[in-house]
Amino acid sequence: MPENNFDCDDFDKIDIHVQEFSRDPYPTYDALRQHCPVMHSDKYGSFWMFTRYEDVQAAALDWRSYTSSVVGVTAIPIITPRTQPMLPIELDPPLHSRYRALVNPVFSRERVEALRPTIVALVDELFDGLAGKAQVDLVTAYAMPLSVRTLAAFTGLPKGDTHLWVEWLQRMFNVHNPEDGKVASQTFGRYIDDLIAARRQQPTDDFISLLIASEVDGHRLTDGELHSFSTVVFGAGFETTADTLSVMLLWLAEHPDEMTRLVAQPALIPTAVEEFLRYASSIQIFGRNAAHDLDVHGRRIPAGDIVALAFGAANHDPSVFAEPGQCKIDRTPNKHLTFGAGVHICLGAPIARMELQVTLEAFVRRLPRLRLAEQGEPHWKTRGDRRGLSQLIVEIE
Repeated sequence: MPENNFDCDDFDKIDIHVQEFSRDPYPTYDALRQHCPVMHSDKYGSFWMFTRYEDVQAAALDWRSYTSSVVGVTAIPIITPRTQPMLPIELDPPLHSRYRALVNPVFSRERVEALRPTIVALVDELFDGLAGKAQVDLVTAYAMPLSVRTLAAFTGLPKGDTHLWVEWLQRMFNVHNPEDGKVASQTFGRYIDDLIAARRQQPTDDFISLLIASEVDGHRLTDGELHSFSTVVFGAGFETTADTLSVMLLWLAEHPDEMTRLVAQPALIPTAVEEFLRYASSIQIFGRNAAHDLDVHGRRIPAGDIVALAFGAANHDPSVFAEPGQCKIDRTPNKHLTFGAGVHICLGAPIARMELQVTLEAFVRRLPRLRLAEQGEPHWKTRGDRRGLSQLIVEIE
C-alpha cells in the first residue's frame, strides 16, 4: 500500500475477505480513516465502507438515510439470496418497532438475569472438563460450547441438536464456499420449520413458543415470520459471543500480568468486559443501504448502494479511544459500538455481557495462569466482516 500521495483510488481495491485483512484489519482501517474515510469497492457486488467513528455512529443512528429494510445487504457478500427480510434486523420503524416489541419480553432483564445460574453451571462444567489437561484448544473446548449451550438454554433448543445447527450456521456464513452455504441454509431452514410446527402442536416455554404466543396490536407472527426471527437469533447468538470469548482468552494468555491484576482487583471485571467487547469487535462490518443519494466526505453515494459500517474500525478510532490498539482493562469511558447503536442496537447484548463476565470471573478464580502453547499458532477465521479465532491452543497449570 502506498505510503504517501494517497487518494481513494489507492484503497478502493481492498478485499475484506483475504487472509491478510481478516487476520489484522486495523492497519488498513487506520490508513482508510486518515486518507479515505469513505471507501468504495467493486468486490462482492459493490459497496461503500465507513471507517471513522463519527461516520459509523451517525449512519447507525440515521435509519432514514441508511436503511436496513433492503433484504440481504447486512452481509457482504450475500451468501444465500433471499426475498424475505430477516426480522427484525432488516426492517426500519415503524415496522421494526412493532416486531421488536414482540420479542422484547423474551429478552427482558428478568428473563436474562434468570439465565445467570445456568451460565455459571455451564462454565463450571466446562472447567471440570479442562481439569488435568496440559494443553487445550479453548475455542473448541470452551468458547464454542459455552456460547452454543447458553443459546440453547435461552431459546430452549433441543440440546442434542446443537451440534447440527452449529455446523449448518458455520457453513451458511462461509464466504469461500457459497454453494455449500446454500445447501446448509436450506437444511437449517427445514429444521427451523419443523421446530415451529412442533411448537404449534405442543407449546413449551422455549423461545419459539413464546414468540408464537406474543401479540402486538392484534398481530401474531406467521410461520414465515417465526422462521425469520429464529434464524436471526440462532445465527447471531452464538458465533459473535464465541468469537469475543476467543479473542479475550488469547489476550489474557498473552498478558499474564493483566490476569494477575484481575485476580487482585476482581472489581475491574465489568469494566474489563466492556474493553474486551471493544477490543475484539467480533462484528467488524455490517451492511446498510443508501435510502437516497448521499454526499459523505466529498464522495457521492447513489441511492440503493450498499454502505458497510465498519464497527471494528470505529472501535479503534484514536479520535475516540486513546491508544485504541491497546486493550486497557480499566478503560473509561468506553463508548464502543460493538452492539451497534440506535433502534437496531443488539437485543442479545445483555446475554453476551453475562457470558463474558462469568467466564472472566471463572478464569480469575480457577485458572489464572494461561500461556500459549509452543506448538499451535492461534488460527484466525478467514472472514473479514467477523473476527475471532478458530483455534487457540493454550497450556494450563
